[in-house]
Amino acid sequence: MAKQERAKKENKNQPIRRELILRAAREKFKEKGFHAATTSEIARRAGVAEGTIFNYFKTKKDLLFALLEPFNTQVMGDFFREATGETDKDSLRLFLKSHLSFVKDNLVLFKILLYESQFYPELRERFIKEVVLKTLKPVEKHLAAGINSGEYRDIDPNTAARAFVGMLTVFVAWSEILHAEPYVQFDENAVIEEVIDIFLNGIRKQSILSGN
Repeated sequence: MAKQERAKKENKNQPIRRELILRAAREKFKEKGFHAATTSEIARRAGVAEGTIFNYFKTKKDLLFALLEPFNTQVMGDFFREATGETDKDSLRLFLKSHLSFVKDNLVLFKILLYESQFYPELRERFIKEVVLKTLKPVEKHLAAGINSGEYRDIDPNTAARAFVGMLTVFVAWSEILHAEPYVQFDENAVIEEVIDIFLNGIRKQSILSGN
């Protein structure tokens, strides 16, 4: 009976320990970078034995990717739920806002992933499959539906999705990586609206477009 009680207690504590480890890893990666942060330091910060980390994550790289799980679940789930029944403009706005917020909140992790991906092909592959492609998927799906319904022109949704996300990425790099606000400042909400307008309507005046 005592053994069963211990097993139940252990199972109950598993999600808590995993969350403590993830929180500690996020803090240590931000403080020291991916390579310099050791699993022993992460374990001390989390208040667990170092071996406990490997009960949940096979490698330190797996621990790094686990920090991006909220993006693959909550963020995208919220987007699909909120975008249901919305207009194309509202759906794209919801995507940009959720995407921008997540990237800014996890910028250090994205920098680490991009840097480390240059040296580890397996990490680059996982980053592309588990982050980049999943980020683009809702936009590709939205554009494909619009093309099939005749609302949008017959274009490649994969190319268009990358162009759409890329426009906002430039502004993230401008403010969060280059810290170039002293040169030109942009209002975040205004940028989102402009990106959507340019993407959907182009930059030519409608009178010129109708005359072609």
